Amino acid sequence: MAVDSDEFTLNNSYRFSQAQNDAVLALHAMETAAESLGLGCVILGSILNDVPRLIELMKLPEYTYPVLGLAIGKPAQQPNLKPRLPRSVQFFDNAYNSDPELMLQRMSEFNEEVHQYYDLRDAAHPVPTYDAQIAQKAVDQGVLERGLGHARAQGFDIER
Repeated sequence: MAVDSDEFTLNNSYRFSQAQNDAVLALHAMETAAESLGLGCVILGSILNDVPRLIELMKLPEYTYPVLGLAIGKPAQQPNLKPRLPRSVQFFDNAYNSDPELMLQRMSEFNEEVHQYYDLRDAAHPVPTYDAQIAQKAVDQGVLERGLGHARAQGFDIER
């Protein structure tokens, strides 16, 4: 079957989503390999800030779509590691933790830890708390639609 055939079955929302997941897994494998060699890595979600420009710069053909970027290099310094969500709010045994008070307490502690991390980096430019940043992004209805529009422009029929 030819790619330009009407029967091109890779062109649907499920497979598009699976391909994105595969790209993220491949990125993390590359990150792990690079870090095992003593290299530093930065995952670049910011490449999605201007998808059309990135597609143009990279001359991406139809049926390709940027997911994430990965910068790999020798670190000029050893900065403090950015705090990560505690495992206690990410991983559960056999059931989701349904104690909202405990989850809120742990998230509050994490918010404080992240705030201190950013404050130590640049106290002159404070950033909102972690949960405020996530809440702001969650209510931006345009994010998903813009992403879907860019994918459609690359030839993906993600309504199927």
